[in-house]
Amino acid sequence: MIRNSDNAAANLLWREIGQAPGLEAANKRLGLTSTKGGHGRKWGLTRTTASDQIRLLHSVFDGAATSKTGSPLNEESRTYIQILMSRIASDQAWGVSTASGAEYALKNDWLQRATSGLWDVNSVGRITVDGHHYLVTVLSDGSASMSDGISLVERAARQAVTATART
Repeated sequence: MIRNSDNAAANLLWREIGQAPGLEAANKRLGLTSTKGGHGRKWGLTRTTASDQIRLLHSVFDGAATSKTGSPLNEESRTYIQILMSRIASDQAWGVSTASGAEYALKNDWLQRATSGLWDVNSVGRITVDGHHYLVTVLSDGSASMSDGISLVERAARQAVTATART
């Protein structure tokens, strides 16, 4: 599901964790205060914020504290997630990775809204530029096409990293 987007795997995982209530329990442990699971079987309608996604990336890549007790993820879990995110299928290696050199770990997602036909396109991950690691999250909605959403996400990631690298 991470290396190669797979809705069947996501459906299975969603059921396994107990759908939205299971996600809410994990969110609480991870310190994600603004991420809410979709209703019923609709995991794709989960809502999140950039700050929650950065907090999640800190837990995965830094083991950084989301509370005084540290990351709820153990070293083995963090390493496993990092490996999956760094071995994304080549056709899905877009998004925040375009702001880096050859070293990145990411997860992208996309959804065409049934009601409007518009696209939500998101990309989160850790990238390396000139030996510096950056955690980057770009969330978008309302693009006319998936390719428009990808272009928007990539442009925003490059601009964010360029602006941050200058400071």
